[in-house]
Order: sequence, then C-alpha cells, then structure tokens
Amino acid sequence: MGNYIKWSFLLLLFAGPKILAAQNAGLHRSTVYIGILDDSREEMINWKPGVAPDRLVRPAFEWTGRAWTAVNPHLFPGQVTWTVGFHGKNLGMIESRTNTSSAHYLTFVQSIVTGSTAVPALGAPSVEYAPLGMGPTKGRRPLVLVSRPDVSDPDAWTRDSGLSPAIESAVRTAFRRDFPHVARCKQEETVQRDWIFPDSALHVLAAYASNRGSYLVHLSLDAGDCGYVDDPNDPLSDPWYFLPAKGEARRIGSFMTFLDAGDYNHEGRSELIFMVEQPEDSEGFALFDPDMHRRASLMWSYH
Repeated sequence: MGNYIKWSFLLLLFAGPKILAAQNAGLHRSTVYIGILDDSREEMINWKPGVAPDRLVRPAFEWTGRAWTAVNPHLFPGQVTWTVGFHGKNLGMIESRTNTSSAHYLTFVQSIVTGSTAVPALGAPSVEYAPLGMGPTKGRRPLVLVSRPDVSDPDAWTRDSGLSPAIESAVRTAFRRDFPHVARCKQEETVQRDWIFPDSALHVLAAYASNRGSYLVHLSLDAGDCGYVDDPNDPLSDPWYFLPAKGEARRIGSFMTFLDAGDYNHEGRSELIFMVEQPEDSEGFALFDPDMHRRASLMWSYH
C-alpha cells in the first residue's frame, strides 16, 4: 500500500500539470464563438453618403456548454478562423485578429486578416443596414460568423409568403392581448383612445416558418401618424412574435431585423440572430435560443 501511495504521489506530481493542461485545452475547444461580419459603423456615425470603406469582425457571443452569453474581450482568442454562414450554408472562411488600438470602436472588434476580395458579401448595400436605418449612408447586410468549420440549420427556417388564416389569427390574438389600449392618430395627435382596430389594420411585414411547425411573424399596426416611436412596448413598435408548434404566440421584441438561423453549438436545434436598431441611439445584435426563451445581446450606443 505504501508503494502505491508513493507512486500515485509521483504520478500526480509530474503528470498532474499535463492532465490539467489537457483538460483546459478540451474546455477551450468546446467553447463556440459567434461573431458578426459588419461594416465599420464607427466611420458612419456622421451618416456619410455611401458605404463604409472598411469591414471588421465584432465578436459577439460564446457558448461554454450551458448558455449563450456576450463574449469576454479579455479572455477572447487573439486570432480566430471563422466560417461565414447564412441559413445553414457556408459562404466562405475568414480570419481575424484582435485590434490593439480599438478604444474608439463601438464594441470590442477584430481586424480582418483575409484579403478583402475573399470576404463574402450578400446582396446590395441598403439603408436597412445603415446605422439606425438612416440614410444617406448604406450598410452591407451583417453576416454571422461561427468559430467552427461547418454550419447547419436543422430547423430549416425559411421565409413564408402566405400564412394560413389560423396562424394569422393566433398572432393577432396575441397582439391584442399584449396591447389592449391602442390610440388612433392623425398628424401626431390622438383622435381616438382605446381604438378597437380591425384586423385589416394589422399587417404582416415578414414571416418565417421552421420544419418543426414554429413561426416568426413581424407585425405592424396602421394607426395613423402618431409621431416618433422609441418604446419597444409601444403597439406601433412593429413587434415580432414567436408561435411554437404547440402553445400560444409570444412577443419577443421590437426594432429587430431577422439575420440568420443556425445550429451554432451543435445541439441539433437552430438558434436565431437578429439585428437590433432601437431609436434613437441604441443598436446591436441579439441571439435567441431555439425555443425563444433566452436572449443574449451585444448592444452599443452612439452617444
């Protein structure tokens, strides 16, 4: 027994650090990072005409086995090879490196090492992706990056151009439940309080369906000209609703643009990522878990 204890002690003494290092390496490999391939919005704050000349990587979220959280810049790798994904399709690979002089950036960023001609872009620049959706600046569509060599979208989220009456009714019911008091306006003046609006006043701006029978629906209420809206709890904030295959529709947020869906942590379901542009000066990105219960955010302010 004494020799066993002696040899066990020597094994821990000499092999222990290697065992711990191996464990830490495994933990690091299990961490998944999500970044955003974005325009350098710092160059667009004054709403210059055209498109920002530079693009960069905004490290946004990390998965360590339990939940998605915002990245910790102090613990983030100095250099990352990313897969550029879009709804389960691989658009290419890029490499980024931590910018040593990033104090003037809106968020923690990395510079793109890959040559500009090899960096993917999707569609034409649009005011929709400019800072806070304002012109004359135009922005490229932000693309989702994942620190793994493959991408997939097992829930197969696709645009739905023709919702069934049952789905539209379920979402309208949820909207009326969430906003029981609606004002009708004209020239920024309230002309009718507690307006019982008709179904025809509630429009579907966009809708997406998954192969699991779930829906995402973007709504807009035509209540006349009520003026400036910056409150996500305002019925005129164009809210998004999530309708699971079983259960009631739930409001998940406003001032958002759907960017991408993908199984970024390899757990067999698709997370969803939105761009957020909340008047008057807040912007960023939000990641939802597959059932839309938990949200991780990367936000910044221009002031």
